[in-house]
Amino acid sequence: MTSSPRGGTRRKRPVLVPVAALLSVSGLGVTAGLGGFAEAKEPPPPAAAQGAVVDQGRYRTQFIKAIETQARQPSGPPKRAVDLVLKVKNTGDQTALVGTLPEPGKASATGTTFASSLLKITPEIKTEYGPKIFVLSYGIESGQLHPDITATVVVRYEIAPGTPVPASLTVDVGKFEFRELGERDRTEDWFLAPAPGSEPDKFVPEVAARISLPVRKENA
Repeated sequence: MTSSPRGGTRRKRPVLVPVAALLSVSGLGVTAGLGGFAEAKEPPPPAAAQGAVVDQGRYRTQFIKAIETQARQPSGPPKRAVDLVLKVKNTGDQTALVGTLPEPGKASATGTTFASSLLKITPEIKTEYGPKIFVLSYGIESGQLHPDITATVVVRYEIAPGTPVPASLTVDVGKFEFRELGERDRTEDWFLAPAPGSEPDKFVPEVAARISLPVRKENA
């Protein structure tokens, strides 16, 4: 679904607000010790902690917390889950889908949903069916992000008894840019932004930020 950007040029670059570290690198490379130039390496993505806000272009996302919950059942052991809780604002003018999380290492150049921008969550938490992602409002789950509204989005890992829970989760977050899909396909939309130097036939998404959150226990 097509959505025009607001208040500026179509190729405005998203930023992390705030950031724990900002790194820059010269396009000319770094001077070698004996003269000449060596190609400069790409800097790591800005790192931030719990509570950080990332302007992703199409979405503005705050990383609220990561929690381990246990809910009592009528019989048997408690139902356990690890939740990554976010506040997401759809800054476009049309309703957007939450979508599904990409398989590790398989981000797509045609990714437009919010979930497609959660490029990597580490360490991997083993679940039977994989994590699910949804909007949670007054106890009701949905799959839509409405325009200009901040919604609670949950990434949930339902885990079996005895499954170890990591002390923290780290999320690689992508960003979006408003552009045409390709030379042949003139469809305009918010698509995942490619990393600098990414080859057209081998899409590599740009990591806008890397967020680390401690996993805390909370009774449900």
